[in-house]
Amino acid sequence: LGSTPVTAAMAAAMPAGSILSVGGSEEGAERLSHKEVEQRRREKAKLYFDELRALLPCGAESKFDKNTILQNTIAMIKQLQAELDYQREMKPGAKRSATLPTSHDYRASFDVTRQPLCFCGLDGVVWHSNSAFCNLLGYPKAEADGLSLLSSTASSDSDASSQHWQRLISSGMCNSAFYCHLIRKDSQQVMVNMDLNLIHKRNQPYCFLVAVNPTS
Repeated sequence: LGSTPVTAAMAAAMPAGSILSVGGSEEGAERLSHKEVEQRRREKAKLYFDELRALLPCGAESKFDKNTILQNTIAMIKQLQAELDYQREMKPGAKRSATLPTSHDYRASFDVTRQPLCFCGLDGVVWHSNSAFCNLLGYPKAEADGLSLLSSTASSDSDASSQHWQRLISSGMCNSAFYCHLIRKDSQQVMVNMDLNLIHKRNQPYCFLVAVNPTS
């Protein structure tokens, strides 16, 4: 009877309580259906995130939350796009739109920006630095390139800083930021917020782009 449609004549002959009970069971069935749909949606979303996690360098065993997985995925896609753009640019006879920046444009922008920046190897040794970075630490460019940022970190922050660098490489995450004191060439210490961005090449950790933000 529960599945029989309630006609107007039947409703007139039924007590009010019976009508409510019939309507209530239909609403309960509808709510259950919504729950099933939501459960399937969640299960499908979990499968997608597990697949994304498996594609990241950190591997399927990572414990990253969904926001971190999306953040790292976006960063990896951007890096892959940059590698593809560079390879296209390097092909003999490749034509490039006049409105798109070239590698030379990026290098020039890197040097003139007021943000202290440098590229470092996985060991923390500076490969290439810009003028703002050299000015912050008081080194001429010839001396800044080849400087070890880990060795230039104050002894009080050295262990914690080294752990941040190593954790970023081993975890597969793309960036990390922390505060530490860097030692200038004149032996003065400057407090900075060091922003490490791990760059991957062929899906493997390759180097760091480091942004050094003085706190005062």
